[in-house]
Amino acid sequence: MLTDSEIAALLLEPKTLPNNWKGRLKPRQKEQAQHGERSLDIPRPDGGKFRIIVRQNYLNVFDFSMILVFCAKDGKEYRLRRFNGRHPSGHTNRYEKKFGGQPVYFRNVFHIHTATERYQSVNLEIDGFAEPTASYVDLKSAQEAFIAEHNFVEDAVGYSDPGLFDAETLE
Repeated sequence: MLTDSEIAALLLEPKTLPNNWKGRLKPRQKEQAQHGERSLDIPRPDGGKFRIIVRQNYLNVFDFSMILVFCAKDGKEYRLRRFNGRHPSGHTNRYEKKFGGQPVYFRNVFHIHTATERYQSVNLEIDGFAEPTASYVDLKSAQEAFIAEHNFVEDAVGYSDPGLFDAETLE
């Protein structure tokens, strides 16, 4: 389990993007699927990594997710933040509903999920807590906000890590 202070430190940690990061985060449509997806791993000095996952629904362009995952050295993965678009299913913050606090329900609005210690402590999804946001209006502006809010920086020395089987390097 990650504590709230560990989550905060991971979110603030500088994360170096490869030079070709924008192209590597353009979702690719999955075969016989209504959405595209793409991910990009960002190595950490300690041997762990961060992963950015982008998902895009092609029937509803406002239905998307940008996800920041922390991949620990032991192989465990933790979703730290999720910038979601507008989707028709509703969202309830289950911990607050069950244990008191401000009950939140919203539907079809842009919103951000954040990992919390309290959600993990009662076996709820680590990033189950969500709040509506006005910080983006589409996938492009969500990506810009996501990169800015999570301390991503572009590599000035040319790191590109194209990956052995990255199709874009072959084109």
